[in-house]
Amino acid sequence: MRRIAACSILLALTSAQAPSQVTIVGQWRNPIGSAIIAIGPCGAVLCGKVVWASARGKQEASKSTSKVIGTTVLSGLREAEGRWTGTLFIPDDGIHVAATLQPLDDRRLTLTGCALAGLFCRTQVWTRYEEPLPSSN
Repeated sequence: MRRIAACSILLALTSAQAPSQVTIVGQWRNPIGSAIIAIGPCGAVLCGKVVWASARGKQEASKSTSKVIGTTVLSGLREAEGRWTGTLFIPDDGIHVAATLQPLDDRRLTLTGCALAGLFCRTQVWTRYEEPLPSSN
């Protein structure tokens, strides 16, 4: 009986430990596949730049920028308690909003952008992209 109790306690302690840290560094594709963003170091923080955009993505971003490839869309990302916060630039609308990135697992993360002190928020699930970038269109 004591062995069962000891095993139960050990199992509970093991499962209660914090999950391993998932990195957000890498390339991520938005849900509609119109852009791939590379997240990496920018000094002491992380940032994300557009490394590929579909024809649709380029057209939508052209409202606020003449060249979407290379545009920094995530800046000042700092990690705290397993999530990253910073600023999101939305090229389609030409605005900057507060951003929170939360890994779901090593292949997916949620990106939430909020404007007007959190009154208007939108969340997307981005997927890690590990293949060669698609051909330019």
